[in-house]
Amino acid sequence: MKHMTFVRSIRRLAPARPPHGARTTVRLAAALALGALSGCALYHPLPLPTHDDLASALPTAGKAQAPTTKAAPQPAPLDMDEVATLAVLNNPDLNAARASLGVAEAQAFAAGILPNPQLSLSSDRPIDRVNSPSDPRYPEYHQYGIGLAVDLRALLTHHSQYEAASAQLRQAREDLLWQEWQTVAEARLLYTAQVLGRERSASLAPAAKTFATAAARSQTALAEGNLARDQADADQAAAVSIATQAGAAERAAAQAERALRALLGLRDSVQVPLAPLAAPPIPDRASVEAALRSLPARRPDLRALQAGYRSQEEQVRTAVLSQFPNIVLGFNRSRDFSDVHSLGGAVSFDLPLFDRGQGAIAIQRATRAQLRAEYQARLDQASAEVWQIWHEMRELKGELAALDARLPGLGRTLADAKTAYRAGNYPVAAYLALVNAYLGAESSHYDLLQNLWSDSIALATLTGTQIEPAAVHAT
Repeated sequence: MKHMTFVRSIRRLAPARPPHGARTTVRLAAALALGALSGCALYHPLPLPTHDDLASALPTAGKAQAPTTKAAPQPAPLDMDEVATLAVLNNPDLNAARASLGVAEAQAFAAGILPNPQLSLSSDRPIDRVNSPSDPRYPEYHQYGIGLAVDLRALLTHHSQYEAASAQLRQAREDLLWQEWQTVAEARLLYTAQVLGRERSASLAPAAKTFATAAARSQTALAEGNLARDQADADQAAAVSIATQAGAAERAAAQAERALRALLGLRDSVQVPLAPLAAPPIPDRASVEAALRSLPARRPDLRALQAGYRSQEEQVRTAVLSQFPNIVLGFNRSRDFSDVHSLGGAVSFDLPLFDRGQGAIAIQRATRAQLRAEYQARLDQASAEVWQIWHEMRELKGELAALDARLPGLGRTLADAKTAYRAGNYPVAAYLALVNAYLGAESSHYDLLQNLWSDSIALATLTGTQIEPAAVHAT
């Protein structure tokens, strides 16, 4: 009984049931609110990692980017293409760059969404009457209104803005590919530095022992009074010089090895065996000319500039379209307190008396001209660098061939002198001078070979030839 009395009290206190038009407005507002909430995204936390993700074993080239952490048997030596493939697939910086590409994809997705129309709802209820609550001359009506407005300029420029964002996404993808090319080049440079550094160190190690032995004998002879001090000091200085060269070569090779492990995303304990190197081939002039002709369609950095220029073209188009008056169309329906219903519309637009978009158009056109000039400069620079490197490679190749032609004869002379020196029939000073000459020629051989490989890698990167390993295309 008390429950029924409470319900009746609540009903007396509740406002009268709204008329049909107001009820329709409330229902429409509730439906729109529920529809908007149904498409909302939910928040999910994403904690930061707490430890490194470096691989504990050498992954297999061409496989997935998540390398195994189990102990693997001693792998076979890797060639240059295999090392470059591993660098592209497992380099931590490239993985971070691939993750950042999602930002450009999200921006392009956002630009493709149509602008929302504007919906306005209003409702008013009188709380007093003229004389008393029972006065029939002033019936109680709820005032309500509903309106819908559309921005025509936003619809007019939507396609251009979407095309601009899509071009920016293509530019981001090409920039990522160019970064992968740079990683490939860096991996190949470190490969050559490690291989040639190890070979140089191996060639200097026996000579360092020979000079150290000779210096020790000179010190013994000096102590016994059988050798002049200047000769003993010269032998000591030669031994220190060769030992310094051997140490520098070993240190450079070790630094290249550590840098290569970091580039491949490996722990410091992982060994990366590498195959030996020969002299790189030099393309002929016709091949270089053909590569330059197709350079705009081949190099990712040029394709990225093209996409950026296309995006700027759409920005110019958007600025031109935005100079027209911004028209907003609106439709509304309403009822006032006297139960008068109305249906109407509204139009609002800017009066282009002073600002007709001239400033925005001038800025976008100037930016487009700047991007065009930068693209032309990049093309000119690429062509000049390619020919400069190509001519330098030919010169290095000639010097290396001439030196390699003399090295065997000098090596045989050194072998004969070594035999005579051990037999006691060859002066120590002359033998050490011959060893020093051979080491100098061999050091020049490695310098020329490393410079030739550096130019070859740079030329392949600039022309876009032999730069992308096959395993990269397969992923």
